[in-house]
Amino acid sequence: MGNERRLEILGIFLFALSMFVLASQLGYNPNEEPTISPNIKPTNPMGILGIFLSHFFIKMGFGYSTICIPLLGLLWGWFLFSKKETDELKLATYYTLAAMMLLSITFGVIAITFSNSDLNYVISGLVGANIAQFLKDWLSTPGTLLFLVSAFLILVRGYFDLDYHKPFNQLKEKCKSWYKRFLEKKTIRQKSYEKRKHTEELKKKIDTKRELEVAVNQNNSDESEIIDQEEDEGSQITEEVPIDKTRKESKILDEIRENSSSQHIKKMNIPESQSPIIEQGEFSGENQKELNIEEMARTKEVDIDKIKDRKKPKRKYQLPSSELLANPVIISDELSRDELVDRANYLTESMSTFGVQGEVDHVHPGPIITLFEVQPAEGVRVNKFVQLADDLARVMEASSVRVIAPIPGKSSVGIEIPNRNPATVYFKSIVNSPEFAKGKSLLTLAIGKTTSGEISTLDLSKMPHLLIAGTTGSGKSVCINTIICSILYRATPEEVKFVMIDPKKVEMTLYRKLEGYHLLKMEDISE
Repeated sequence: MGNERRLEILGIFLFALSMFVLASQLGYNPNEEPTISPNIKPTNPMGILGIFLSHFFIKMGFGYSTICIPLLGLLWGWFLFSKKETDELKLATYYTLAAMMLLSITFGVIAITFSNSDLNYVISGLVGANIAQFLKDWLSTPGTLLFLVSAFLILVRGYFDLDYHKPFNQLKEKCKSWYKRFLEKKTIRQKSYEKRKHTEELKKKIDTKRELEVAVNQNNSDESEIIDQEEDEGSQITEEVPIDKTRKESKILDEIRENSSSQHIKKMNIPESQSPIIEQGEFSGENQKELNIEEMARTKEVDIDKIKDRKKPKRKYQLPSSELLANPVIISDELSRDELVDRANYLTESMSTFGVQGEVDHVHPGPIITLFEVQPAEGVRVNKFVQLADDLARVMEASSVRVIAPIPGKSSVGIEIPNRNPATVYFKSIVNSPEFAKGKSLLTLAIGKTTSGEISTLDLSKMPHLLIAGTTGSGKSVCINTIICSILYRATPEEVKFVMIDPKKVEMTLYRKLEGYHLLKMEDISE
């Protein structure tokens, strides 16, 4: 409460001081010096002190860029007054002061470079102008400009989440896309040019083919006319001159053969694309002769009802008998009432030795462990019992002690101590129990016994997922085998099927004999 009051007071004071400095700077007059005569009325709204402050910040400091100082003061005053987090404001303050210095130096460089008369340090301030002159002397004007531009870029990139490299990537992607479109257009133009050229060549070839066909037809018509004329002349000659007739016919036949041979040579010189359709048919006929056509397969039908194996009577599946399981060995090693009372008293004394008061009011003996219910005394915290677990294990000479603080639904604390001679819980004793035998679900699991010796069963159908985890030797494999055997003792293969995945091929190899019954086998998996 006191810290909040101090923050509010500091915020109000800082807000008022910043307003005073801001008003002094806004009312700055370069003609007013701190050595102003008392007889002259100051024009600064904040009086003589305002003249001193404005003269110090503007003229002697970093010029008009120092106006950001009172503005930062106003922000700090408001943040302190409203008790807000100041982490982001600290970062903004650092970058604002750095920007103030860079602006002052930039104004100084501009004033030095472009001023021909006496220098005026009002805009840049004396400090900023001196730094600018120093940089200009040592780095020259180009070097100073390079330094200032780099400093501004670093300042902006440091505070704002701007990616300077992003525009270059965008430009690069645009250039790539433009070049890709250029190549695509070029490829399209090249293809269109090739198509046009190919079309023109085809047209020329077709025209040539047509001319050849016209020439062939004309030759054929001329030959037919010659033959007709010779036949007419031959008919007019009498039978007395058969030798002349045969000579003329032989000459005509020789001319026809020469013309047909010349046509055949012309056809052989024509390109493949201009080959007649008749030649293509001839080649297709040759290809058809090489095809091997096989006969369609024919199968014989068999009457499935005549198969002997189907007529054999099948025996109904029988659930396994409990006689297959090992009989439990009964060893009378239970603690008597007096022994349990002695252990309870010893536990109470051991706790009081460590400064924890409590009384044991209930004892629940079990086959493996014994649960002691301890009622804590007034004022004793529950976590003290948890801290005593290791000490009680040492005192009670047990391997480990488990503390249930508190027992759910009760005001007492439970302390589980292992028995010195733990009994063995047999699977047969759980299977023959009424809880398991009268279970309604086919997926009833014979889990074992509780800490108090009661039979424990679970319904697997109520568990959408089951994860069995534990350290080495804690009984994970025993639990899995118990679950599988419990289902085998309750469900037939028609009711429940197993899909077992054993990467190690160690735990589940025993159940390979279930194939064809409860176990499903994948066709693409050998095992």
